[in-house]
Amino acid sequence: MSIATRPLLADFGAEILHIDLSADISDAVFSEILQIYYNKSAVLFRNQTLSPESQAKLAHRFGKPKIENRKQYNLRSYPEVSTIGNVKDDKGTPLSFFVKGGFGWHTDGTAACHVDAATFLYAVEVPKSGGDTLLCSTANVVDRLPADLLQKLESLSILCSFHAHNDPLHESDPEAFISLTEEEREALPPVWHKVVQVHPVTGRKLLYMSFDPLDCKPLDLAVGKQLLIDAREITTANDQVYRHNWRPGDLLIWDNHAALHSGTPTYMYEGDRRLMHRSFVYTIPTEREIPNLEELNRMFMP
Repeated sequence: MSIATRPLLADFGAEILHIDLSADISDAVFSEILQIYYNKSAVLFRNQTLSPESQAKLAHRFGKPKIENRKQYNLRSYPEVSTIGNVKDDKGTPLSFFVKGGFGWHTDGTAACHVDAATFLYAVEVPKSGGDTLLCSTANVVDRLPADLLQKLESLSILCSFHAHNDPLHESDPEAFISLTEEEREALPPVWHKVVQVHPVTGRKLLYMSFDPLDCKPLDLAVGKQLLIDAREITTANDQVYRHNWRPGDLLIWDNHAALHSGTPTYMYEGDRRLMHRSFVYTIPTEREIPNLEELNRMFMP
């Protein structure tokens, strides 16, 4: 079988057509889906009817799911799936993780030593307007970087921390999620990453970036941050960005090792409802395993 696709951008992303992810998928078809995912760095499936059970099953087929750290939003029956959006119960209690204002450009999972990770985002409810997701390639950009910038980035390593990202969110909106315990914080230490890496499946050189590092080496932190900003400006040039306008039943999966993504401002839909089911999956092979993944998953069970 040859899967039908159409591109999201000329050389990035693909919509995979005529596949029902809730049905049984043969190993041959799934292998082809994986090949498209790695080659294009992002795949879109429209018109899906995915139960949490179906999404969890698909996540396990991709690799090793990670249980999200904000455990109040992990589904009890299928903790591999968490809720993102602005829905609340009748008492006004949040039922999904929501960051007012939205995120800028980032890579999911930089606070772990395992860098090869897929993000699944499935649209359950979408607002009438807003709530789009932006994606771009960190592999395609390598050939567009000025030679002197690439040379400097090739020597750069950054120290990434979940808390450097999470703590400011909690300070700005303490009701958005339950703060981590001291034990949970200690289980998520900062991790060093090289900025220029090679993808273990495709063999392509790429940029692996976080824009709020705790430290850089061998350069001064301010100098390293400026290099990252310079690289981000080139990576996220308008003609290189795919903007996804969600429909209910869309599933978008992207490779965090080879892509950046960003939400769009939340003010566009804060008077409406948005509910997404999210999964995060470590794929194999990888440069570095997470030795305590099972322990972390038990710790963050709902």
